[in-house]
Amino acid sequence: MKHIGLVLLVAYGILLASQSALRGDYLLLVAIYAVTRYGGSRMLRLHKFLLPFIATAIIYDSQRFYARWLSPTIHVQEPYLFDRRYFGMRLGDQLLTPSEWLQFHTHPVLDVLSGLTYLIYIPQFIFVAAYFYFWRSKKSASQNDLVIQRRAYAMPWSFLWVNAMGYATYLLYPAAPPWYVSEHGFSQPTAAVASNPAGCVRFDQLFGTDVFASMYGRAANVFGAIPSLHAAYPLLALLFAFYFRSRIAVFCAIYYGLMCFSAVYLNHHYVLDVLWGSVYAVVVFAGCEIWANHKTSQENAFAAATQRLNSFQLQRPDRDRLPLDMQ
Repeated sequence: MKHIGLVLLVAYGILLASQSALRGDYLLLVAIYAVTRYGGSRMLRLHKFLLPFIATAIIYDSQRFYARWLSPTIHVQEPYLFDRRYFGMRLGDQLLTPSEWLQFHTHPVLDVLSGLTYLIYIPQFIFVAAYFYFWRSKKSASQNDLVIQRRAYAMPWSFLWVNAMGYATYLLYPAAPPWYVSEHGFSQPTAAVASNPAGCVRFDQLFGTDVFASMYGRAANVFGAIPSLHAAYPLLALLFAFYFRSRIAVFCAIYYGLMCFSAVYLNHHYVLDVLWGSVYAVVVFAGCEIWANHKTSQENAFAAATQRLNSFQLQRPDRDRLPLDMQ
């Protein structure tokens, strides 16, 4: 079992190669895994931190092989009608969804701000998680605060769990993003429909790049719109930052607000998607709290039992030292 992770990575690489889908980012993941796993004891902590992120990347990428097969019918109209009914905005005599309305009110400044927000959504979570995992937990160790350490160690795994919930929802309720309705209406998608950078293309045009075009060209699941994991990640980071009472919480709160706006402004998500992703973040954080509290209760109970046992043994007379007529 010691090398099971590397074996699974290699097996997945063979699958990619057989489908002519082997890319440099996969090879980079394998290299990171190998170096941190077999690079000595000093690298082991980094390996434990990165493992949930590597696992998430592989699980996400694997959806290209089964997402459309497991979810042949895409929900196109329901999310659109939900947003228009509960969050609809007027433009003349038309009632539009917020994402539709915002496409008539774009601005280069908003394009840049939203584009940058979208670019760093995964690095932002990793940065915050690394801060608590490597620095805050170390600081807490000197204060003997095992509760804080446990939550810091749970944060990287919370990323995997929120993604697992999101990916399961993609398969159970595959939904078309707003850009699909803008381009194709309510018709059922065909297999030829590819992912689209939507409003992010304005960022590419402003800077003469193809960053988003390339990013969305590698998307593994075109119809994974509900929930918005773009919104889930920053809220999850914010909840942990609030728990740790860190000043980073201010940055996380601002970033979460920007992400919620950007997801709708860039025509990638409905408000429904953002709310759904936010709920998943709260659920996962609550799960981490329950787990951490349960482990703490178990350890406290064990410590109390050990203390009682030691106290009993100290109070018990030593029969070996008693005179024979008293034994």
